[in-house]
Amino acid sequence: MKVDFDKIYPQMKKLAADTIKATYMQIDPNKNHHTFELFGYDFMVDENQKVWLIEVNTNPCLELSSSLLSRLIPALVENVAKVAIDPVFPAPEWSNSRKGQIPDFSENKFELVFNESKDGDELREILKQANLKDIIREEDEQESAEDDDSDEDNDEDEEE
Repeated sequence: MKVDFDKIYPQMKKLAADTIKATYMQIDPNKNHHTFELFGYDFMVDENQKVWLIEVNTNPCLELSSSLLSRLIPALVENVAKVAIDPVFPAPEWSNSRKGQIPDFSENKFELVFNESKDGDELREILKQANLKDIIREEDEQESAEDDDSDEDNDEDEEE
């Protein structure tokens, strides 16, 4: 099967944006400034070139376990630093002799799929109008209580 990246990539971006929108009010409830999170998205592509989201990892593996990952992950880490850290703590101006010691990943590969300034305000307004903010929190609390019950059941099983 020949994969049409121009058809698949927009679907991946939309799914990523949808997950952020769906969890936006829960991702950073304290609104801490100068923080970032890196998520790992797992997708599958079917024979019709439809993209399916398998899972989102909040702690993606950054292991250099293959030659491909050995090229991609250092560039990913460098791009994360350029996007999330350099604006707050700009890199020092190195002398020419030291510049060669630091790999140059000058091209930023990230694309904005969710703009908190624009999309966040729209989502807060939608939730406010639909009165859904409390519903989302109630469901989270219910899931948390169910998880606690499950943990207690597991503890009882271990004691027997």
